[in-house]
Amino acid sequence: MGTMPRYVRPDHAALLEAAIEAFGNRVRVHIIGALADLGPSTRKELADHLGVGHSNTVYHHLHGLETLGVVTSDPLPEDRISGQRVRYAVNTDRVAELYDTLGEALRLP
Repeated sequence: MGTMPRYVRPDHAALLEAAIEAFGNRVRVHIIGALADLGPSTRKELADHLGVGHSNTVYHHLHGLETLGVVTSDPLPEDRISGQRVRYAVNTDRVAELYDTLGEALRLP
C-alpha cells in the first residue's frame, strides 16, 4: 500500500492557478481593492492606506501581482533604476478574467 502525499495538489489549469495565487491572500485582495479605489499609487501610499507597517510587505505582494498581470507598473520593471518611484495600477481586464475563471471552477453562475 502506498503513502498519502503530504500535500494534495489537484491538476488545475494555469489560469485557475493564477486566480488562486492572486485572490487567495487577504493582503493581495486588499491591494487590488485599494488600487481600484485610489488609482495609481506607490507602495508607500498603499502601505499607509492599508495600515501595513512596512512597505516591503506591500512590495512583495505587488511583485507577485505584477508577475500575474493583475497590476501594472510605471515605469516598467525593465526600465527602473534604483531608488526610482514606481506607481502601480490595477489591470481590471486581468482581474475580471481571473475572477471569472475562479467563479467557473467554483461552478458559480
